Amino acid sequence: MSLSLTQLAAHASKVLQQATGPVTVAYAWPHGWSGGSSISVSGRELPLRHCASPLDLREALSEPSDGSRVLLVSIPENHLGQDVLGRLFRQRLLHVDRWQLVQDALDVSQIDPRLFPLSWMPDMLLASGAANRTSGAAALTYDEAIERCMVQVLGLKGGSIDLEALLLACAQGGQRWSMLDNEPKDHFRQHLATRLGSLSEALLASLEAGNGHAALGIGLVCEVLYAPIATQTLELRDARVRLEQRLNGYRLKEIDGKRWAELAIRCLPKRDAAVRLHDGRLAVELLEAVGAAGFVALSSVLPEALDDRLSMLGSAVGKFLRSSEALCEVESAAACVLTHLLTPSDHPGPELARMVARLCRREAALAPSSAREELVADYLANGAWEDWARRILRGARPEPLAVAVTKLLDRVAERRRASDEVFATALATAAEAGDVPRGVLPIESTLSAVVAPLAQHAPVLMIVLDGMSQDVYLAIGNSMSARGWTSWSTDGFPSALLATVPSVTECSRTSLLSGRLASGVASHEKQAFAQNEALKRTSKAGKPPVLLHKAGLEESHQLSVEASTVIADLDQRIVGVVINAIDDTLAKSDQVRIDWTMETIPLLAELLEHGRRAGRTVVLTSDHGHVLERKSTLHADGEGERWRRPGRAMVPGEIVVTGPRVHALMSSSLVVPWSEAIRYAVKKNGYHGGVSRQEMLVPIGVWTTGEPPLTNHAAFSAVFRAAPAWWNAADDLKVEAAPLPVRRRAGAATSKPTEDLFSMAPTDDWLSRLMACPLLARQSERVGRVALDPERLRAILLKLQQQGGRCSLEQLASAIGQPAMRMRGVVSVMERMLNIDGFPIVTLEQGSGTVLLDIPLLKAQFLT
Repeated sequence: MSLSLTQLAAHASKVLQQATGPVTVAYAWPHGWSGGSSISVSGRELPLRHCASPLDLREALSEPSDGSRVLLVSIPENHLGQDVLGRLFRQRLLHVDRWQLVQDALDVSQIDPRLFPLSWMPDMLLASGAANRTSGAAALTYDEAIERCMVQVLGLKGGSIDLEALLLACAQGGQRWSMLDNEPKDHFRQHLATRLGSLSEALLASLEAGNGHAALGIGLVCEVLYAPIATQTLELRDARVRLEQRLNGYRLKEIDGKRWAELAIRCLPKRDAAVRLHDGRLAVELLEAVGAAGFVALSSVLPEALDDRLSMLGSAVGKFLRSSEALCEVESAAACVLTHLLTPSDHPGPELARMVARLCRREAALAPSSAREELVADYLANGAWEDWARRILRGARPEPLAVAVTKLLDRVAERRRASDEVFATALATAAEAGDVPRGVLPIESTLSAVVAPLAQHAPVLMIVLDGMSQDVYLAIGNSMSARGWTSWSTDGFPSALLATVPSVTECSRTSLLSGRLASGVASHEKQAFAQNEALKRTSKAGKPPVLLHKAGLEESHQLSVEASTVIADLDQRIVGVVINAIDDTLAKSDQVRIDWTMETIPLLAELLEHGRRAGRTVVLTSDHGHVLERKSTLHADGEGERWRRPGRAMVPGEIVVTGPRVHALMSSSLVVPWSEAIRYAVKKNGYHGGVSRQEMLVPIGVWTTGEPPLTNHAAFSAVFRAAPAWWNAADDLKVEAAPLPVRRRAGAATSKPTEDLFSMAPTDDWLSRLMACPLLARQSERVGRVALDPERLRAILLKLQQQGGRCSLEQLASAIGQPAMRMRGVVSVMERMLNIDGFPIVTLEQGSGTVLLDIPLLKAQFLT
């Protein structure tokens, strides 16, 4: 190899430092020269000439020069006369000692003698760059020299060599490696094997086979081929043998196959999306080539594996529908979906798996007859959560999962038909008598019973999300809680509002915003809201209640100046706003599924932020709910989507509703469907107007970001509707562990209130004994004034016991009436009180927000 111009200049600089004046420096140069006619040496530009014959050399020497110059001579020195040599510096041709250049470049005083026979190495070391040396050692060792060369050859970033860097270097293609002679390859291979183990040999084997570009994809394939079940699976063992063809015949050890897989999975997220997609495609193609495509579900990162896992979940659901004993298979299959890595953030798979598992748990926990005495309470405690899951499961994919989910949803719908009919019958009976079901508030009483009393103590922002059903409220409420909002309740506060019949905007919303039974449009609502006597009594003079509809609420899809101004004005005690986002989606295509949160409706998020800044109490409610389109039957003779006048014969799923509330709005009785499978209008995303619980039970909540909404703090407690036991099971809270099936209580009575269905009766009175335990008293004294009072501690422990020793922070917050945002502090205090000598009696899983109580350990520490 010839020297680079830079290396030549460095050597010439040292030579000229020894000269006392202008000299001619001639180098033995056995190669041709295609460079320039000058060279920069120590900041000086010197003439440079290549001499290929004695005549060229004599001509060069005869040229006048008053300074030093450099000649490159391609003539053996013994062919030159003494008169020529006499005119050269040191009277001879200079030969560059490359190892000396290396020594100078790396600023070392010694070089490991084992390096001198490696004639190919100096040029690599010089090309590696002197400034990159991190070691301050005076000697250049063999290992350092080899690694510097490998960094150069493999293009390793950061100048360090480990298996991850080697894998990524191979994935770049390793073109420089293919250009090396066998001798340096052997040295590099031996060094890597000594330093990094036999996996480095396998990686280099992929380079030798021309498959370095697929090194990361091969690692992804190794996760499948070296999965735990592979040793018992003939197809996977055969596939391992076929993989050797991609490794130049190298036989990959099982431990190296697993390490390669781990490396690939660790490296994959560090590559950009397009490259990751390419790596995944290579892996899938290779799985097909080696005959292991049928095992792609064993991969934790490939998109195809996620689809396969979802298909396996569909198979498990099919088994569950035949026998509830297969619930454990559903749990395991769902956990496999949840543990899949690199799932795109917008992929529905994980949420589908959660919802499928939840509905299966719900079905498994129910007795064959699922009618309930407390139909309203049961719907709020369970049915609304079911509807949330049913909404998410619309449009499930891939096809095997979709088929199974369709059957699961059919079962849920069929199971609910009986209770839907019972509710509708009870509602019709109550309506005829001028009454409403227990626990709900007529929607026309909301202003006087809820909004006006709140406004006596703090400014109120009433947000009406037109068409918001209970399941949508749960989803939005959960997202609000995560953003620092707290839901409050008090004795006598309605669990829900009761929409009008028919449950349509013209009647139900106008009645809500008028404070009396009425029908009308936005202009009527605005006027009636401002003139409502209950609201006016709590308003300041000259500041009557203000209601904003779409026209006054937004400008260019942003909150209008009028709206922001009126919300910020605290003299304006009551501000109402109507948002039509949810109702509008019902009129759209049924091919769209929306996962509702406060951020899904930007206007809602902005309103809440302005309400927070102004310190307003927020009343979040709706005018009616809705049912989503699913296998509905059209009866095209109604005046509305889900109501009609009496006339034709009734069909199963319809009921006649009459009474004062109905006649006040419609002047006659109405026929309305209680079945969600009946509609009287064109097919849409969803409908309202009927008397299903989804449509009639309107959500309502009181929210703040600070203290309770009334000055009498004891009147309100922090509570948001706690998820039922079947919703927050082990696989939702900790997917790393194998999920366990929900245990059904033997002999649970189906007529008991819902809140008793999943409770676990204490086997002894250990809680009372614990509260009287002297050791607990000493622990409380040690913690000091922040220690939990006995009643609050007892309530938390009782809730944990009822939930089998596992609760979410939200569930515990509901149990003690505490804002969810403060529960981490409460649990921290409880840990200090109960975790004696470091034993983990109480632990908080930070990632999932789950509190675990080891009851046997607690008893052993405190009660024995």
